[in-house]
Parts: sequence; structure tokens; C-alpha cells
Amino acid sequence: MKKPRPIGTEALVCQDIASRQALGIAKYGMTVAANPLELKAWLRHAYEECLDQAVYLRRAIEEIDKGK
Repeated sequence: MKKPRPIGTEALVCQDIASRQALGIAKYGMTVAANPLELKAWLRHAYEECLDQAVYLRRAIEEIDKGK
């Protein structure tokens, strides 16, 4: 009997992407590829998500610093 291969980080990221795609299709009724937004709108979305990421990272850092 073969040993099950551990799921690597890359595979976990792929699973996360597939889950996000399913969520987006359920919410918006289409994939990103099918979305007709113009380039500037895509850039705005990406920029706003980067800002959110910065907030989450800062919050995590604050949580770690509290534990010191």
C-alpha cells in the first residue's frame, strides 16, 4: 500500500484559489476571466486588496508584539 503524499504548500494555495473562484462565481455569477471590467478597475480592486492586506499584517504584528 502506498503512503499518502503530504499536501505541499503549493497544493494548498491551489485549493484556496479554487475555493475563492467558487465563491466568486456564486457571488458574481462569473469567473474573473469573464468579467468585463476595464484595466483601471482591476488595478483599483488589486490596490484596495493590498491595503486590506497591509491592515491584516499590521494587526497580526500587533498581536505578536502583545505576546512579548
